[in-house]
Amino acid sequence: MSNARLDPDLPHRDTQDASSSNRPAAPGTAHYYNGPVNLTQYNVEHATNGVFGDNHGNIDQRAPGDQNERKPVDEAEAMRYLKQNVAAGAIHDSNERCDAPKCMKETRVAVQEDIMSWIDSGDHDAQSKKIMWVTGPAGTGKSAILGTIADTCKKKGTLAASFFFSAFSGSVDRRTKRCLVPTLAFQLMEHGGAGGTREHVLSLIARDQGMIFTKNLEGQFIAMVLNPLLSRTQEHERSGRAAPRVIIIDGLDECDIVQNDPADPVHAKAQPIRQKEDEQREILSLLLLAATNPSFPFRILIASRPEVTIRDFFATDGKACTRELFLDNKYDPDADIALFYDAKFSMICRHLGINPEAWPGRAAMLTLVRNASGQFIYAATVVRYIEGLPHSPKPHWQSSDKPSTPHQRLQHILGQQRTGSPHNPLEDLDALYRLILETCPDPELSMKWLRATQIPLVSPVWLLRLVLQVSLGEEQYALGPLSSLVSTQISLENLHSPYSFHHKSFLDFIADPTRCGKRFLTEEEGLTWIAQRFFQTLGKRKPSSYVAFPLTNTWF
Repeated sequence: MSNARLDPDLPHRDTQDASSSNRPAAPGTAHYYNGPVNLTQYNVEHATNGVFGDNHGNIDQRAPGDQNERKPVDEAEAMRYLKQNVAAGAIHDSNERCDAPKCMKETRVAVQEDIMSWIDSGDHDAQSKKIMWVTGPAGTGKSAILGTIADTCKKKGTLAASFFFSAFSGSVDRRTKRCLVPTLAFQLMEHGGAGGTREHVLSLIARDQGMIFTKNLEGQFIAMVLNPLLSRTQEHERSGRAAPRVIIIDGLDECDIVQNDPADPVHAKAQPIRQKEDEQREILSLLLLAATNPSFPFRILIASRPEVTIRDFFATDGKACTRELFLDNKYDPDADIALFYDAKFSMICRHLGINPEAWPGRAAMLTLVRNASGQFIYAATVVRYIEGLPHSPKPHWQSSDKPSTPHQRLQHILGQQRTGSPHNPLEDLDALYRLILETCPDPELSMKWLRATQIPLVSPVWLLRLVLQVSLGEEQYALGPLSSLVSTQISLENLHSPYSFHHKSFLDFIADPTRCGKRFLTEEEGLTWIAQRFFQTLGKRKPSSYVAFPLTNTWF
């Protein structure tokens, strides 16, 4: 037997001196043992250049690490490590998402058809693209659409995995990237069509005792998602084309940074300062890495608001393999919102024994549709309030004139702006607005710009830029993060028009102190800031740039 090494405790004789059987031989010297090897007596593990006589038993020759590698994988222990790092609530059909919005029957039909066509038949497109980015103004129903698509794909067997970020979730695991990769890996290895992935992932976790979860996001993604998928794809290249499958990532704009532990200031100082935009860009880069690999078997469906970082990524790095689907008026959201109201009010009327032709009336319905401005979140909030569901927003005080019936609550909605009532039935919607406003690097400055667009007169973009900007790029710094609420990509021909806001309800929000809260600015405060900016920028403007302004476009 060649290249074998005997246990040093075994008797042997040196070829150069047979009589000195117990003397260690020089390195590289061959060893001979003339006699039986009984494995019950000697622990023969390795032998080098050994020649053996008659043996009673078996000699197992293997590399030093083989014993550990031959141990069976402890799947239960590996699964325990994995589950500790999975955000179960982020999966589309989790109990945590049982009340998540979904598209009502016969609504959002056109947009769902576009998405499902891309998932099922996108390979036949002239320019096949593996990523679809569903975006649009805040509150237009992106999460409801992707939740419905996830349900549809699950029934068809084409859903590989999903992750629904949520800034409103009580679980930090749905607000950060920490559990994204383990959650995707968990679903992929449980998917019937991804055979072999389970063994690969669990073996990896068991081998390093869960240390993979301490690696950076790229290391986790390559090890637990890409490698097992690509390996399995190559093994089965000849077995025929698999059914189309999709990975769904919703609410990417709601992914935030992991806060440092304030109790550990030394560690906190050692960490580089990251912004939530860095986290989002990192996730997008990994998804693009997967999508650009020709052997990657899945399509990737992503939904987010059109925030600057995400929009820029898809306009540059991800442009070649991304199809953008923008939820604008092309999909006629007003018609779908009208259908939603019809269905909900019919249900309320049945419960109360009211004739639906008598209430709420065509005029009220048209007003509600118009006020929604394409926002499904507005419509859903209104209906929850009118129904008086347990999770509808409640005031923290008692009022004798508190609306108590659906009819009274509807009148309260319709007349809220006129009455200025402190009771806010649109709290859910306003919470969304406040969340978006607080994502700005300087929310106070952003609020000043917002107020300046509305008081005392609605002025054109070019004039506001001229008067308000004390430094180049300030407009985008202040308003860019609000691109889901106000149009910030302004063409030359639109410079002579006012800023375009996506939702009327947002203009109502910034003008109402009871809704806006701590960021509210009075008209007087807004005018004072505008005047200060006028004189700050006066010396930087050329005379030709501010003479002959039409009187209707000036404040003074």
